[in-house]
Amino acid sequence: MQVSVPTSNGLLLDKYGKYAPKEAIYNKNPATSFPIEITDIPKETKTVALTLLDFDSVPVCGFAWIHWIAANIPAASTVEIPENASQKGGIQMIQGNNSTAGPLIGETDPLTTQHYIGPTPPDKTHDYWLDIYALDSKLDLKEGFWLNEFYHAAKPHIIERKRISILSRA
Repeated sequence: MQVSVPTSNGLLLDKYGKYAPKEAIYNKNPATSFPIEITDIPKETKTVALTLLDFDSVPVCGFAWIHWIAANIPAASTVEIPENASQKGGIQMIQGNNSTAGPLIGETDPLTTQHYIGPTPPDKTHDYWLDIYALDSKLDLKEGFWLNEFYHAAKPHIIERKRISILSRA
């Protein structure tokens, strides 16, 4: 599989993170998800899933920050996830909880907790890991699933996984 997202000088475009314009902010968080193009998907793939995690957040908050998880995206030879699909749709998918849903943050608004939360690195440029999973079936998950539930459900169905690094500036 090949995965591409829009960058400039090796960095995620500002409009998808910390320097997003006011109209792209929801509940004090950047909320416009970046577009993703996935090509060369194995032909036996039934659905695609994604995770976007920040491991550079561990020294800041004590854990890897979950920015976005989505599953049950219908597969084709090419999958295009449009800009702002997390909030506006444009593609069939279910979305899981991000780190704002956990007890440390305690956010309860599902428009925040079950959607894309853009990068806002507080200390330095962070490396965000986008994992794309080609799966042999639709996963038995409901909106608002947790990352561990995704991993358990996906594990026996992974055909291929592709990981790319996306840098976002502080």
